[in-house]
Amino acid sequence: MAKREDRRVTMTKRLLKDALIELLRQHSIYQISIRELCQRADVNRTTFYKYYGNQFDLLADMENDVISFVNSTVTKNEASPERIIKALCQFLEDNLELARLIISNNIDPAFPEKLFSSEVIRAIVRKNYAETHDDTEVEYLYSFITYGAFRMLCLWLNKADREPPEKLARLIMEMAM
Repeated sequence: MAKREDRRVTMTKRLLKDALIELLRQHSIYQISIRELCQRADVNRTTFYKYYGNQFDLLADMENDVISFVNSTVTKNEASPERIIKALCQFLEDNLELARLIISNNIDPAFPEKLFSSEVIRAIVRKNYAETHDDTEVEYLYSFITYGAFRMLCLWLNKADREPPEKLARLIMEMAM
């Protein structure tokens, strides 16, 4: 019985997230009311407040979904940075509206810092460069690679005629190496 409830919760949260994405295309997050969000998702306000305190909590949950995907992808493929980058580019392509909103449009300017403060990502860079560079250099390399890749992703996401995710992944790998 609990499994069915979990599916309903998942579906409700998905409806709310989709509604927020739709509304963010038209308004700043500061202009979105809970009433409007619930109407768009066809969800009762009481239900919304059961899971989230406000629209910022919902946005944070969406950001955490992205961060969780990144961390799990890195963990599963830590031996292959190329596979990690390909999977991440494909994820962004598959979730284009969300990616454009939280990555490119700076709805939450702190998002890149949340994403790159992940110890999982830092460990991969350390692992690949620690033998040839000291700790200070590795830290500089980490910033250069992660923020450089992030800016490339922002540019790519906003292009109308984007290259395939595989091509961008290959380019990021070439730059990183």
